Amino acid sequence: MVQNEFTVILPAAGTSSRFGGTDKLLSEINGLTVLQRAVKLFSQRADVLRIVIATPTDRHDSYRRHLDPVLNRKELNFVQGGSERWESVYNALISPYVQGDYVAIHDAARPLTPESLIDAAFTAAVEHGASLPLVPEPATLKKLSSDRVVAQTVDRAGLFQAQTPQCFRTQLLRDAFEQLIRDKRIAGVTDDAQVIEWTGGRVVGTTGSSVNIKITTQDDLTLARALAESSSI
Repeated sequence: MVQNEFTVILPAAGTSSRFGGTDKLLSEINGLTVLQRAVKLFSQRADVLRIVIATPTDRHDSYRRHLDPVLNRKELNFVQGGSERWESVYNALISPYVQGDYVAIHDAARPLTPESLIDAAFTAAVEHGASLPLVPEPATLKKLSSDRVVAQTVDRAGLFQAQTPQCFRTQLLRDAFEQLIRDKRIAGVTDDAQVIEWTGGRVVGTTGSSVNIKITTQDDLTLARALAESSSI
């Protein structure tokens, strides 16, 4: 048996509203769809035990057929997606499909994640219990007043953009979710590392990548296609 096996959760319950209403996960990038690429990132790995996708039930059968060519005999399971991202992750986390000591949660709309980024995030989770990839914030940030007048330029020193996969000891993340739900503090959670942060845990940052983009708009898809074409991936 491979040590330190991960179950990978892909939240995929969004409506693609900012993409134009069509399912962005089925958009093609250099021969494979966004969803196929996201799954293939992990289906080829010996340290991944299984993949769990959280999405509405009416997509389960079609997604399963769609993903069969890239599974590499990896076990694939589905759970009901939630109206919020945290609900999708939690539904998967408490399902019987999440087994093993470690879990990785990856945006289904991040199709180009470098292997080295995943390696680093997995390794840090094993060593420290919780990790996430980060990239330094490159933009000049402005804070606006209520009437949209610039009130402040925000110091970007120490600011980073969070990426995925975010990786955890399974029981650590389950316990943290349960605590926030019990305390009725879960509603404001926007990513998985925040669950650990808000319960007093420690999350280690690893090196992210500018290639690890999340497909949200049509412009993102255009950029992803150019990146895939230029690097033949």
